[in-house]
Amino acid sequence: MDRELPMSPWPEWNIISKAGEGAYGRVYKAERTVKGHSFYSAIKIITIPESREELSSVLAETGSEEDARRYFENVMEECLREISTMENFRGNSYVVAVEDYKVTEYLDEIGWEIYIRMEFLESFQEYLTENSFDEEKTVKLGCDLCRALIYCSRLHIIHRDIKPENIFVSRFGDFKLGDFGIAREIEKTIGGLSKKGTSSYMAPEMYHGEPCTNQVDIYALGLVMYRLTNQNRLPFISLDKQLITYKDKENALVRRMSGEALPPSADAGEDLSYVILKACAYSPAERYRTPGEMLADLEKVQQRILTGKPAEIIPEPSGVQEETSGTDSGSDGVSDGNQDKDHKKNETSSRFRQAVPWAAAFLAVIVLVGAGVGYFLKRMVEDTVREQTERMISSIQDRSEVSEETASLDFATSMDLISERVTTIVEELPGYDTIGTEGERVKYYDKDGQLRKVMVYPALSEEGVNEEYYYWNGSLFFAYIWKGEEEELYYYRDGMLIRWIDKEGSVHDEEYDDPEYEERGDKYWRRSIVQMET
Repeated sequence: MDRELPMSPWPEWNIISKAGEGAYGRVYKAERTVKGHSFYSAIKIITIPESREELSSVLAETGSEEDARRYFENVMEECLREISTMENFRGNSYVVAVEDYKVTEYLDEIGWEIYIRMEFLESFQEYLTENSFDEEKTVKLGCDLCRALIYCSRLHIIHRDIKPENIFVSRFGDFKLGDFGIAREIEKTIGGLSKKGTSSYMAPEMYHGEPCTNQVDIYALGLVMYRLTNQNRLPFISLDKQLITYKDKENALVRRMSGEALPPSADAGEDLSYVILKACAYSPAERYRTPGEMLADLEKVQQRILTGKPAEIIPEPSGVQEETSGTDSGSDGVSDGNQDKDHKKNETSSRFRQAVPWAAAFLAVIVLVGAGVGYFLKRMVEDTVREQTERMISSIQDRSEVSEETASLDFATSMDLISERVTTIVEELPGYDTIGTEGERVKYYDKDGQLRKVMVYPALSEEGVNEEYYYWNGSLFFAYIWKGEEEELYYYRDGMLIRWIDKEGSVHDEEYDDPEYEERGDKYWRRSIVQMET
């Protein structure tokens, strides 16, 4: 059943070397050559059953080939869950992309081989052996994986096994989450998850067999970051001992699962340490509720690293009392309780009276600003879509390039970054290699073999329109749909539509509660993936 270099089920992909092996299959590096350019993929092969010994064991237990076949068919379906789960993340910059899969069945015995073709990435473990890892990279890893977990949350998926072995690195330095082999949908497991995953990074509630949410993934990510900022040691493992024994690890696990407070990691700044310890809080109630909350604090730490300004995420200590005056005290210095209550009541009333004129002024400002925004939106609608796009692009051409690593993901920065990428691609299009037929479909590849644009002409369009899709790091970020004078533009950030400008020129920004907005965003996102792979 095991071959050193198996044949690829895709004729255009040639397996050239073995890349690794884990609990869930073997991984090989495959190559495809197009017009002198080499492209690489990872092909994961899962063999079911894993060995003849396993087959013999199940046959002995079940007593018949039919029952054994049914047993292994169920195992195969479990494995296919990984594929269906990861296919939902196609185009996401922070999750390992599944590009295709095939299943073959043995003809002469019970058995299957599942082939999963994925983007080829460097394992995080290998990356660590060749690269130094400082606080800045730790924060970037945390940000990237938080964005992956945001998508997991939207799809109601718990990964359940976040650990260094399941993290990968793109050639652009982005960190990606992979191996959803034991992931489950939240609604199927909300009543309690089985104790799967790796105990070294497992959340206490999962370890104790209690009901779980996606906070178990936040906890595991926090522990990964803890280890990266603690000289490669998990909590409660001595930094002074060179040789760590199994007993050391067991004792550390027991202390962590008993609820003992984690000591701060050795090399994290105060703000980063706060984020890590909050992510690793024993009680889910004290932990970050969502990966979005954790991402927001990590981005503040990221800005502190870049600018030197404090992150200001650590809350003030509770229980600090303000000094008061005008109260009568006894000889022991303790104020009378009723007088203290009256004082606080009067103080609150005074503050309220002082706040009224300020509130009125604030409301007046809101009215004025609202009028200004209304006028601004009216002007935007009156302009043509083309003029809006040209203004946006020209407004950033004199500005220095925004770094992907340092750009904040707020809306304004995202729009600038999208426009800058469009400008870069359009200016370099004449030097790109093209594949396809004019009038049908043309793909544009840069000098590094990266797909940058797909032009779909009306002849191949489902709606008989011109469709232009622009890609960066293998992910759609801009779509331009037009026919005659009618135009529509779609702006994507990390797989989510953030702006849609419709045919009438109306601008729709982050309207996630609008079904049409969501439907259109999903439609062109899916089409971009189809065109990328066709």
